[in-house]
Order: sequence, then structure tokens, then C-alpha cells
Amino acid sequence: MAREAAGKGPVATLGPLIHNRRAVAELEAAGVRCATALDEVVEKTVLFRTHGVGPAVYEEARRRGLEILDATCPFVRRAREEAQRLADQGYQVVVVGDPHHPEVRALVEWLGGQAQVVRGPAEVERFSPAGRVGVVAQTTVPRETLERVAAALRERCPEVRVVDTICTATSQRQQATRELAREADVVLVVGDRNSANTGRLLEIARHEGCAAHLVEGADEVRPEWLQGVRTVGIAAGASTPEWVIKEVVAKVQELAGQDRRELEGVSEQAATLDAVVTEPVVAAPEATAGPREGAADAQEAAGAGISAGVVAGGDAVPTGGGALPGEEGAGQPEGGDNAGAQPEDVSLLEESLGLIQPGDLVQGRVVEVTPQGVLVDVGYKSEGIIPLGELARRRFNSPDEIVRPGDEITVYVLSVDNQEQVLKLSKKRADEILAWEQLKQAQEEGRVIEAEVIQEVKGGLVVDVGLRGFVPASQIERGYVQDLGKYVGKKLRLKVIELDRSKGRCILSQRVVLEEERRRKREETWATIAEGQIRRGVVKSITDFGAFIDVGGVDGLLHVSEMSWGRVNHPSEVLREGQEVDVMVLRLDREKGKISLGLKQTMPDPWQTVQERYPVGSVVTGRVTRLAPFGAFVELEAGVEGLVHLSELSSDRVSRADEVLNVGEEVKVKVLRVRPHDRRIGLSLRQVLQDQERAEIKRFLSTSNSGPLSTAVSEVLNNKENH
Repeated sequence: MAREAAGKGPVATLGPLIHNRRAVAELEAAGVRCATALDEVVEKTVLFRTHGVGPAVYEEARRRGLEILDATCPFVRRAREEAQRLADQGYQVVVVGDPHHPEVRALVEWLGGQAQVVRGPAEVERFSPAGRVGVVAQTTVPRETLERVAAALRERCPEVRVVDTICTATSQRQQATRELAREADVVLVVGDRNSANTGRLLEIARHEGCAAHLVEGADEVRPEWLQGVRTVGIAAGASTPEWVIKEVVAKVQELAGQDRRELEGVSEQAATLDAVVTEPVVAAPEATAGPREGAADAQEAAGAGISAGVVAGGDAVPTGGGALPGEEGAGQPEGGDNAGAQPEDVSLLEESLGLIQPGDLVQGRVVEVTPQGVLVDVGYKSEGIIPLGELARRRFNSPDEIVRPGDEITVYVLSVDNQEQVLKLSKKRADEILAWEQLKQAQEEGRVIEAEVIQEVKGGLVVDVGLRGFVPASQIERGYVQDLGKYVGKKLRLKVIELDRSKGRCILSQRVVLEEERRRKREETWATIAEGQIRRGVVKSITDFGAFIDVGGVDGLLHVSEMSWGRVNHPSEVLREGQEVDVMVLRLDREKGKISLGLKQTMPDPWQTVQERYPVGSVVTGRVTRLAPFGAFVELEAGVEGLVHLSELSSDRVSRADEVLNVGEEVKVKVLRVRPHDRRIGLSLRQVLQDQERAEIKRFLSTSNSGPLSTAVSEVLNNKENH
């Protein structure tokens, strides 16, 4: 939310967005400034962090006219709602947590200060609750702490109702750290020292009897911590950036390489929320691997995924059981006619077989497609067969959806049965091997690839890149994406940002592609843009004071006063988000990166021909738009307003315009003066009324028999008109 808002203008957060100084510094560089109080907020937008704030802060922010972005965590909001519900039902509320933590302080403020905060069961004895007690918890409190407090309260209170408000992701991360500490000799907890979440992970690791140390970065890892240990565990809290975790892992692996005798294995437990994917990503064995190596790689990859867990690292060799089908004894039959073959006979046999071995990648031609599998000619004595399960990763109804007779394909040799003269092949594994090579090359070259989205999963999208690739939700668009399902079946333009074949991990990003394109567009725009140009743009957002228009990777401000020659009450009357419009560049500030735009300048100026449409002496109809102490403004058409002075409102003496006219009223006025260069028109309501009176008198006299009197009055009226 912060990054998306910063793309539209400066943003202030009330307190650090997350408890990690490095991440906060990175956000500040992106335009997200941290303020400790509303008094320090000079930006127009303030973001309330996940901890939440009290009701008084909301009221004060609205009073200051700030735009509020509320990022309160749903778990935190639920804890607040449950606590209020308990209070409304007559329970005395007890909050289990740190009384100084901003989440707890905000929760207590929503309860009007009527809540008791305890850190643990020892503090329960310090107060005497009366009647019923309702218990909620800070979202990051260990569940056992909540349970112990509840048990202590039940010994002192007649009725205790406990509502579990602990964040499930937090408890899962803590449990993962607990299990890691039981396996590792030493645990490094990566995170900020001000983070309560990180501090609890450290406590949990030490509680399990494991040596544990907190580090904020790779530079704090001390070699003596790793001396004489076999396994190192690395845990990280939710607020720790992924790049910091990777640096720590690399540092540990570097130290492992310096002394492999003392550090034989490195285990990593990166307990981060944004790296979780529900389904494993299976890696194919290397094309050059032998039978046993390929089997081990395949078994390891089958259990590897993007989800956090203990994975092999350093120089530790992954172990796996079992071999690929047909692996054992391949090329060395134990019986039959060849059981006692001499070396020269075996050599002739191998030559006749074309030296095809399990693990090879070979070219073949599809001979036949059957419901049981696909027959492929690879130059062997007989055709090889691809079982349906080895044809493709994606689901299909019929094998001819994947291949047809005559197709040239690359296949992976699963097994060679010399006795039965049968080759078992896999197109799926060959595609994956080739895909890994192509992805590696694309990553090295920074090339953009296209891939179809095949599934929406927790935290992102799964795409088909010849293997199973993952696009995190944060890497789909430049801004936040709420509905991931709309991308299923569509193609994305992607770049490879992380590739780890040993873990079967392929992470891709469309956001990188979009940002690079936008950066190129910005550079091109700033190199060619000039004041007075007409540019085609897209409306990105609408505010009360105007609209931001993307004119080629650069957002310019179209102020409401520059949208129309007429009066505009709100920009939404003229524009809508996503609309394409032609705008004129009015002003440029290259140092500050600001562009001022105009829309009305692309339309004909009605004042250029105003004399032709409103000649002096003509009577026209207009609408009263506003009243002033010196008269009333009447709109004749969009962008053209004239002034009816007080002296021209009525024949009678008038002290205020609202004595004669109302805003929105339609009136007939006479044009007295037209000054196009000054954009002014003088109008008269009084003369129109007088002309109407004269016309009525003339009609009356023309039909009456007044004789000399009628003639005299007519002469007076005619003389007055001549003057």
C-alpha cells in the first residue's frame, strides 16, 4: 500500500511501517517517510501501519484534512473488535501482551482505557478482577503464554472467557522456529532488534536449549558461533527483507567453505510469509547426470518447494533412496542369450544399441499415438514408449493434444531394457531440462519471456515456462493486485528474478518488466517533452483538486482550473480513470520532475469569436452562476461569463444582488460591452425589463383610442429609445 501510494505522491507513515530499520530506509528512499506524530506530517497522505491506531488519531487526521490509508492488520482489527464485544457484554477485558507495544496501546485506546494489560501469568496476581473476565491477546504473543494467563485467571475469577486473537501466521512461524531449534546446533535469528516478533523467535530458540543469536545483517555473523557445529539454522521474522536473509545465508555458506571439517552442513529456515506456495515445484535431473545422480536429484526435487523448510546447503550432499525405473543393471543383462557374452560381444551390442543410456536427452520422431502412450523412433532397435504420465506436466484429455505422428521431439531416457529391447522415455522431463537451460540463459541475458498463467495459488500465480514457475502477487503489476483470478489463462511478460534448480525454485516477475518499460518511457519523455506540446495521456487517478495524467511514464498534474473553459465543480465531471485524453504541456520543472498540464487549451477558446455570437445590443439567455457584492455573474455558455453590475439589475435602487437574482436562475440580459482580450462582457437586466415595459405600453397605445394623449406618449417613448 505504501509503495503504491508513493507512486502518486509523498506518503507519511505514523511510526515505522515495520520493525526493520533497513526496510524502513529502503521505503524512505521510495518516498515513504516515517513520522512519529501527526504534527510532523507535511504530506497530504498518511498511512496507519498494521499495528493500528486509536480513535483519537483518526479524528485528528480527518481534522487536518489528511487522506488516510488504513493498513491495520485484519488480525489486529479482529482483536480490537473481539475486545469491544467483550466489553459491551459486561466483561472486564484483560489483554495479554506488551503494554508499550503500539498494537496493545491502540487496542486499549479503543476500549476507552478500560482494560488491564498483563505480560504473563505472574502479573495476574497484581490485580483483583471483579466478576466476569474476557481475555484477548496481542497478535504476536506465544499461544502458551495466553494459555498460562488464562489458567491463572481461572483460579481467581468465577468466569473467564478467552478469545484467541493470535495471528496464525505468527504462530506457524514460531512453531517452525521451535522445530528448527530442535534439529540445529546453533540458530541465527535474522531481524531488527526492535521487532517483538523477532525477539520472540530468539526466545523460542533458546527455550529449546539451542544456542541462538540475533543478527540484523550478514556483517554481524561471527565465525566463532559456527566453530565445532554441524548444523546451522536460520530463522527470520515477518518484517525481515528477503535480501537480508539471503545475505546471511551466503555469509554462513562462505564461512562453511573456509572450514568444511568443522561445518559440514548448513540448514536454512527462512520463515517468511511472502515465500509460501502451497504446491511443490519439481525439478528435473540434469541431462548429463548418471542413473544414480539423476534419481537422487529427482527425489530431492520432489520434496522441494518454495515453501519454507529445512533445505540442504553448503557442501552437504543431498541423499535419496531408490533409482529410476530400469536403472539397476541397465546395459548388463543377468540372463538370457547374452548372459555369458564376451567383452567383444558386449561391445558389438552397445554399438548396435547406439550407446543410449538412462539420463540421455535424444531426438526422436513420433510414430504412433495410442491411449496407452506414445511410440517414438529414437534410432534404437525398437521404438521407445512415453507413458501418459511422462508426456506433459499439464493436464490433457487425449495425448494427441500434446503430440501428433510425425512430430520431432526431444525426450529423456528413463530406462533401457536390453533383454526386452524396450526404451522408456519422458517428454515431460526433457521439456523441464530444456526449460531450466532456457530460463538460465534468459536470466543471464535479462531477456523477457512470455508465459501463460495456469493457476492461482496463495500469494501469487503459477505460470507455465516449460516447468512450474511462480509469480508472487507483489511482482504481477506495479501496484497492488486484489483479484489474482483474472489472470488465469492470460499470458504475462516476465523476467526471471530467482532460479534455483536444486530446490526446484523458479521465481518470475512482470513488475520488473513494467518498471523497466516505464523507466525507458520516462527517459524518452523527458528527452523530448517541451512546453506547448500536445501529448496523449491516460488518466491515472482523480483527486478533489485535479487529475494525474500519465504522458509517457511521467505523471503530470491537470488542475481542475485547466480542465474546461467553463466552471468545473469536481474533476469527475470531466474525466474518469483509465480515459485517454489529449493535453497540453503548460509548465515543466525538470529538477523536481513536475509537469503541469492543460486540457482546455486543446479545445477552441470561446472568447476568440465571442463578439460574433454576442454583439452589443443583443438580448441573450444565461444562467446565474454566482453573486458578488458588486453584482451577479451570468454564464452565457461554457467558458463565457458576463457581469451584471448592481446598477444594471433593476430600475429601483438595489444594495445586494440576491434582492433580485438567485444562483441557478435563468435570465434574459442585454449585451452592453464586449472585451474579448480582457475576457469580459457587460450585461444588463434592467434594460431588458425596461424594453419589455416599453413594448407593453406601445401595444396598449396601439389598441387604445386615446387620441392626442396616445400620440404624445408614443413620441416620448420613441425619443427615449433614440437616446
